[in-house]
Amino acid sequence: MKFNQEFLRQYMGVAPLALAFERVMECRILSSMPFDRPILDIGCGEGLFAKMLFAEKIDTGIDPNPREIERSREWDAYTELIVCKGDAIAKPDGHFQTIFSNSVVEHIPELEPVLREAHRLLAKGGRLYLTVPSAKFDQYTLGNEILSTLGLKSLAARFRNFYNRFWRHYHYHSRKDWETIAHQAGFEVVTSRTYAPKSVCLFNDILVPFSALELLTKRLFNRWTLFPGVRRVVLFPVYLLARAILRDAEETTDGGLVFIALTKK
Repeated sequence: MKFNQEFLRQYMGVAPLALAFERVMECRILSSMPFDRPILDIGCGEGLFAKMLFAEKIDTGIDPNPREIERSREWDAYTELIVCKGDAIAKPDGHFQTIFSNSVVEHIPELEPVLREAHRLLAKGGRLYLTVPSAKFDQYTLGNEILSTLGLKSLAARFRNFYNRFWRHYHYHSRKDWETIAHQAGFEVVTSRTYAPKSVCLFNDILVPFSALELLTKRLFNRWTLFPGVRRVVLFPVYLLARAILRDAEETTDGGLVFIALTKK
């Protein structure tokens, strides 16, 4: 597979900054991994991530949201798009050599059926790549940081519960616990790591309220930004700052996010 190169500047033109900075780390990680065809993207959404990551079309993207699939067709990042849930994908056993799911499975209440379906669809020796929250993700937030610093531990815990409900995070585990979940679904772990150190997570969290305009644009026009080129020029100073902040953020000892590469023996 061919990958794009300048992830940060390109992503900043088409997505809210908090989203772009997180996705850039994931683009850097995944672009260092082998991707053999055919490739399946579980939870492809609007197709933006695949468009930013790959320099050529991949094979199949699935998502249960028809509106997101419609937008994916505009991005033209997939040969095939299917509206369906991740636990019932109409493809034969062992059809895909590579499957990935980027910041998706934590939003699925019943995780086991989706992982079992990915196991069924993956060819022997194939790869499954997941990016998911670590057990520290809700702790690396501005609200939790302030409340914890003030010694308000009960309020901090309540804030973390609210945070996860708001973002619909049903699963957030340590790296080792994610490995255990993968083993239980029949996978073997090839490698895993945490990424997004606390400083980067806090930086992103501070930026989230500034995404209100992009959220409105997304609801009205089904895209985050209307003028990507203009946006990249205007945000060039932010790009220089972000480039420094995100340097070496793809691997850290205690990050807020987890990358895990799995295989089917």
